[in-house]
Amino acid sequence: MRDNLDNDLLQLFEEKNLELPDYPFCAEFRRRINKTRTGYNRMYWLLTALALAVCISLTSLVIDGVTLFCEELVRVLQSTVVIFTTPVGCSVAAAVALLSPVFYRRVLSMFYL
Repeated sequence: MRDNLDNDLLQLFEEKNLELPDYPFCAEFRRRINKTRTGYNRMYWLLTALALAVCISLTSLVIDGVTLFCEELVRVLQSTVVIFTTPVGCSVAAAVALLSPVFYRRVLSMFYL
């Protein structure tokens, strides 16, 4: 019985003309929609070009910042090498290396039970 209902419904949809009549306000409404879409598209591409220009202009600052960061990182790592070459530094490093798995497991057990 259900198959007959589905077939009848499909037949009704095929018989009907699904085109909307062309009312005067529909054409105006379509024109407004297209005009708005065009404005949005122009604004999108304008903002995209502006963002790209800002990224290009800031690259020199980013490169200088990365260079400064790398220089400071090298300085910090060199000072830690001096600390870890002493006997006290080696014993602290060994204690941290041995205790870090225990601490890591306890911290994880607080969040994942």
